[in-house]
Amino acid sequence: MGKIPQDPENFVPYHISFRYAYMFINCPYIVSKSKKSLKKEQNREENPDYSDNIYQIVTAHRTILPYAKPDPSIIKACIAASCCGTSISAYALHHHSLPSHTSCLTYLHGLDMDEMRKQSSDMLLKAGNKVIRPGQKYAFAIDKTQDPYYGKHDDKPDTYTGGGKRKASTNHFYTYFTMSIVDQGHHITLFSVPWQNDMKNVVSIQKCVELIHSLGLKIRSLCLDREFFTASILRYLQQSWIPHIIPVKKHGKVLNAMLKGRASSTFTYTMKKGTKDSVDLVITDCVVYMMGKHTKKGLEHHAFVVFGMSTSPRNVREIYRHRFAIESTYRLRNSVRPRTSTRDEKIRYFYTLLSFIIQNLWVSEKWIRCARQKPGPKVIEKNRLSLEYFSDLIRENSELLFRLKRMDEIALT
Repeated sequence: MGKIPQDPENFVPYHISFRYAYMFINCPYIVSKSKKSLKKEQNREENPDYSDNIYQIVTAHRTILPYAKPDPSIIKACIAASCCGTSISAYALHHHSLPSHTSCLTYLHGLDMDEMRKQSSDMLLKAGNKVIRPGQKYAFAIDKTQDPYYGKHDDKPDTYTGGGKRKASTNHFYTYFTMSIVDQGHHITLFSVPWQNDMKNVVSIQKCVELIHSLGLKIRSLCLDREFFTASILRYLQQSWIPHIIPVKKHGKVLNAMLKGRASSTFTYTMKKGTKDSVDLVITDCVVYMMGKHTKKGLEHHAFVVFGMSTSPRNVREIYRHRFAIESTYRLRNSVRPRTSTRDEKIRYFYTLLSFIIQNLWVSEKWIRCARQKPGPKVIEKNRLSLEYFSDLIRENSELLFRLKRMDEIALT
């Protein structure tokens, strides 16, 4: 029998060492548990390369690009600049692996506007196709958003700049006609085209409806702004049997007389009565008592044209309230769009598409990764994955490709 070591630091009593040896021999689950935890750490997923996903969506439609072979550095730099909130010129000046900012802008000026308009819906759908399912009913909203234009205004019919109500110290704007799904958790933009002066609202709405049907989707409700309260649009929606809600423009003695009283009501009204363009409408008048809200008192009449759905005032107001989700997509678009002062409508439209693609991909990731594990309808934890964090992930992926220049590389002396 060996000699027992006398060193107190290295001495372990035999009965203790035998006991732990017995535990590991007869309790293999202790070892297997540590192996499982080790394997879990090894298989832990790293952050996906979302910038590459967006790049693949854009370059899948090479007809929009100026050359047959896309330039990955310039396109990925635009994606990174959109998440950094800077311009492509500033990003090219401060990062490696990029051509000069003049070369970047020359490449972007060569984009094909017509092809971008044709392929825009396909690109937006690819970014958000994980959220929607064919055959399902969704609530849709159609609206226009405006970006200020500072420069000489052109009144030609096919120009991309038009007039409007004064905002941001100008009366001229770049306008985009958009359509989005406004169901909670499904805020996907499916249609976005630049507006030209010779375009008609009713024709653009028809294109949106055709796109919805081509995707195999059904319309539970279509919410439009007060701008679309016209006889031609209302007649088309009724003839196509599309459920819709549109706010009423209060004009004319007859209509103003009907929109009085202290209680909500539903009534019929003939628009352009006595003419060949007349159309019969069902109007729901929702009376709201302000009670100091927004420093207002008394009551207000919120009148809506309702077709193909319940005319309950409370139900109509609740459905139309979700229309403002399309307004939130505009604010989010500005937060993930490259900065620019160019007057080239092609570059501006490309940046707008890029921002909507990032948004759709963000909503798709929330739908997959932030859903509660529970029976019943799918519930998304909206605050778990913010757009700011998602843009930070894209920026982190871009840092592997575009290294920030050192101070002595940009300094003159």
